[in-house]
Amino acid sequence: MNKSVRVLIFICVLGLACSAGAMIMVLLNQRQQQPGELSVRDYGLKIIPFQLVDQDGNAADESSLRGQWTVVNFMFTNCVGICPVMTARISDAAELLQGTPVRFASFSLDSKRDTPERMREFAEAYRVDHDRWAFYTGDDTQTRKMVSDGLKLIVDDENTNELTLEDGSTMKNILHPTRFFLVNPDLEVVGLYSSGDPSEVDRLVREVTAFMSGE
Repeated sequence: MNKSVRVLIFICVLGLACSAGAMIMVLLNQRQQQPGELSVRDYGLKIIPFQLVDQDGNAADESSLRGQWTVVNFMFTNCVGICPVMTARISDAAELLQGTPVRFASFSLDSKRDTPERMREFAEAYRVDHDRWAFYTGDDTQTRKMVSDGLKLIVDDENTNELTLEDGSTMKNILHPTRFFLVNPDLEVVGLYSSGDPSEVDRLVREVTAFMSGE
């Protein structure tokens, strides 16, 4: 067998090996994305007790979420970074999950400015169904504790970055979770989703559908 033939055979074998390796990685990645493969529930994240008001000024507590599947996020209406993107992602999920018992809950981290009226105005901009999606406000101490104690994440004022508001005043930017959460009827977090990835909406829909069907 001459040298050129041996080189050709080597290249072919190497190509087949690389293709097989790539296929294995694809299959592994697909497997990791299957519902239930990675149990977020094992981390013990949960919605802790709260007493707030919704966009209509009605008193609400954690019992408002108990007994149902809920997509939860934390935001503030003057956020110009991830909040509009996150709200748009959740709005897409709400549209895809129409006709299901899944509900949605957004918690403000800036109750000083996010009055119930302001929260309702914000919700209207996204044409939300108020019967399915609640916007809670009223006490930053409680909502920040929900993030730090219940979800084990960080929320803090960013001293080096100020936002200029519509009336010309300023406020410190608020560092907060950029993920949204799937919460089960027992108030346990069973899913985490990145706001920056549009495909996460489809993953949320797949997973909550699987959870509700008992798969």
